[in-house]
Amino acid sequence: MRKSGRRRIWSGVLACLVLALGLAALLGPGAALGEEASPAAGAGEKVVLKIGWMGDIDNLNPLIGWTNNVYEIYAQEYLLMVGRNWETNKPDDSGIAKSWEVSDDGLVWTFTMNEGMTWHDGEPITADDVAFTYNFIIENEIAAYISFVAGINHVEAVDDLTYKVVCDKPVATMLTLWIPCLPEHIWGKMTAKEASQTFQNPAPCIGSGPYQVVEWKKERYLRMEAYDGYHRGKPTVDEIMFVVYQNGDTMVQDLKAGTIDAAYLFPPAQFDPLKATEGIEAIEFSWFNWDYVGFNCYEGESKGHPVLRDKDFRAALEYAVDRDKMVQLAYGGHAWPGYSFMPPNNWSDPDYAWAPSEAEARNYDPEQAQAMLDEAGYKDTDGDGIREYKGKPIKIRLWAPAESPESQRAGKLIAGWWKGVGVDVALSVQDEGVYFDNLWAYEGDTFVPDFDAYLWNWDGYADPGQSLTCYTTAQIEGWNEYAWSNEEFDRLDSLQAAEMDPNARAEYIKQMQAVMYEDCPGFTTVFPLKLEAYRTDKWEGWTRCNSGNGGAFLSASMPLPYSQITPKLAETEESSLGLWVAIVVGVVVVVLIVLFLILRSRRSAPAMEE
Repeated sequence: MRKSGRRRIWSGVLACLVLALGLAALLGPGAALGEEASPAAGAGEKVVLKIGWMGDIDNLNPLIGWTNNVYEIYAQEYLLMVGRNWETNKPDDSGIAKSWEVSDDGLVWTFTMNEGMTWHDGEPITADDVAFTYNFIIENEIAAYISFVAGINHVEAVDDLTYKVVCDKPVATMLTLWIPCLPEHIWGKMTAKEASQTFQNPAPCIGSGPYQVVEWKKERYLRMEAYDGYHRGKPTVDEIMFVVYQNGDTMVQDLKAGTIDAAYLFPPAQFDPLKATEGIEAIEFSWFNWDYVGFNCYEGESKGHPVLRDKDFRAALEYAVDRDKMVQLAYGGHAWPGYSFMPPNNWSDPDYAWAPSEAEARNYDPEQAQAMLDEAGYKDTDGDGIREYKGKPIKIRLWAPAESPESQRAGKLIAGWWKGVGVDVALSVQDEGVYFDNLWAYEGDTFVPDFDAYLWNWDGYADPGQSLTCYTTAQIEGWNEYAWSNEEFDRLDSLQAAEMDPNARAEYIKQMQAVMYEDCPGFTTVFPLKLEAYRTDKWEGWTRCNSGNGGAFLSASMPLPYSQITPKLAETEESSLGLWVAIVVGVVVVVLIVLFLILRSRRSAPAMEE
């Protein structure tokens, strides 16, 4: 009987061991701590980073694309002529150029390129590619970039890794120009019209950056793969997926569930809940960006309301806008009231930000708005509550972009405020295709802009002069959406573009902002804060740029962040170790209990006769 009892006990021991090992195999690593598996890939598996954002990109061709999101793609696909330091946002050697020097008269720049750079198809990158890119823009007046190369006569290759930029006058923006280098062996086969109007640059795109666009499903996602031949070494993240969302709340829920790893431009109402979520970091910051109302100021043939050619009428409408209320009601408090294109806290040494004095600022004052409209002759003569222009009621078309819920809320507020001072408003929500087709409308070869007023948003360039140059007379039919012309603004732009002293240049740039504010071709409503959130429980290496004032992953000018973000390995390893430690401890406990029972049964069992 004792032997039979021992057999039953040892059978129980074996059953416990089998059960413990079976549970370990079934639950797998991480189950012991109740955690999801980390994104760390196993041997031979891809490390994939998934980023969600609102709005799609418009075109993979960097000579055509306009939307804010697409510039993030360009920054990973193409190296800029001169790179930017992630932490300081100052020029560095992370682009095409490794070093540079300029002649005493500021007219000849000599650049030495980084060694070992190749295009995504394996072809070497040489000074001929750089010269081709610059000269193609200059000779063909490529609209997207021609204003940025003003003052540059031509570029010539000295040898494979050296090129010279020859200028007609000093070019202050030389080291901060946002110009991607293009492969001559691909783009050189096209005419200027093909390259800047019809070429879609289908995936896989041939660029030079750390990542290559390999797949694009419009309104769904864009996929980029790490380039093995990247001259600074292949990034740790093998693949980036930019996932397009139509609903910001859905995007946030996917971030919380781990379906995506980071989110950009989510609804402001979700910021505080995300910030309180364990394992997720949520940040807000200004990034050279502004939201604004633009007016049709074109003095030529136009389908815009003629009353908008009067700057007093435009300025009166700005007095009717309550920026503080807009910040709270349209942006949930995640914005700063704004007056010009240069938000504070974005630049240092020197600071280019400008704002009107308290006496000059057109702050919310509906009585002042009505007084200005009366004085300018726009009165309500029939008492119906709507002012008239040449005997007809004034009705302004106001558009809000479909891609921005915040702008739509702001549009409703503005429409109400303008109606309150006697200007009728037809508010509508339009997608960006309508914006493009009507702001740059043509009848045959004649430019005939067909709009009145609109809300939109800009992400400006890191160099403020490059942003302001977009609104010169020369850029009408190009970047100058307002089709606005001002001689003093153009004069100051020429001065800032050639001023090599940073502090003197900053003064010109501030004067340009003052001139634009005075003439009011449009007005900045707010500086909306960019909202980013990313998982810190699965990934590490997130570092905020621009001296800690910028974002942690989107920059549209610097490819570094996706090269430095890495999956957390420790969680999986610790989870697995913890599981097996728990199994061993459990087995030991079971064995000790069994041994105790055996010994006890041996001592207490009655003697049995043979």
